[in-house]
Amino acid sequence: MNFALLLFPPLLAALLAYVVRPYRVAVGWTGAWLSLVSLGSALAFAASILAGSEAPTFGPSEMLRADSLSALLMACIAGVATLALFFSPGLGRESPYDAAQLRRYHVFVNLFIFAMLLAVSANNVGIMWIAVEATTIFSAMVIPLALTKASVEASWKYILISSVGITLAFAGTVLAYFDFVALSGRTENALNWPVLLSAAPHLHPEVMRLAFVFLLVGFGTKAGIAPMHTWLPDAHSEAPSPLSAMMSGVLLAVALYAIIRWKVVVDATLGPAFSNQLLLLMGLFSLLVAAFSLVLQRNYKRMLAYSSI
Repeated sequence: MNFALLLFPPLLAALLAYVVRPYRVAVGWTGAWLSLVSLGSALAFAASILAGSEAPTFGPSEMLRADSLSALLMACIAGVATLALFFSPGLGRESPYDAAQLRRYHVFVNLFIFAMLLAVSANNVGIMWIAVEATTIFSAMVIPLALTKASVEASWKYILISSVGITLAFAGTVLAYFDFVALSGRTENALNWPVLLSAAPHLHPEVMRLAFVFLLVGFGTKAGIAPMHTWLPDAHSEAPSPLSAMMSGVLLAVALYAIIRWKVVVDATLGPAFSNQLLLLMGLFSLLVAAFSLVLQRNYKRMLAYSSI
């Protein structure tokens, strides 16, 4: 039940914004208040985990699961999304956007929130990958809300770079999956995290090493890790402020969540040294790029973007 309360409110808000034409202020406020339901559900998951309860699952083949890491991300996403929705355009305050633009904003922002929540609650590697890719599509529809040349260019740049990254992540996922199949055969729930983790000590180290490189570069592109961060400044500076806040605050964390999930599996195969060295190297390089880039910025949104690297 809690998973329904977590995921359905943003879907319902998106559907309402799509159906009601032209856009009405009540639609925006309804979406904002519905976000509190998702926030309450996320906090309930977190409280349950803190109380020592077993990680709840839901759906066929335990498609959804809330352990300590996913519950933390759920609470963060729902909290930031709630704040963003309550400060979104189209809630009665003066707005530079017309009714059609506001309708598009509220449809795709709520779908964006849904995709992020699904990514961190998915117990299945494939569903998580699809949800992360969906965050790109939905957020890219909102970046050029004003339809200026700069915003359209930023949106296309974001789509192209992120899609290349997510394709590399898909390649890494396929490598790891086929290595698992070669070892264990086509077992039920083969793409579920607990099943992969239990088989990880027996997987081939060479395959998993290559798979993690693909996964790190792929999801790292979405996470804004240098040198794959080049979409960040343009997308953040052109996006509406609430979307920019969600991209900085939680979207990058969703991609890092995927990397952490895979790191646990890879560490069980290779030991922690390989993944730690890669992450440390890319992390230090990202810090250097961000620090020097921040000095040169005057636009606060671009500063926010570089601070997120």
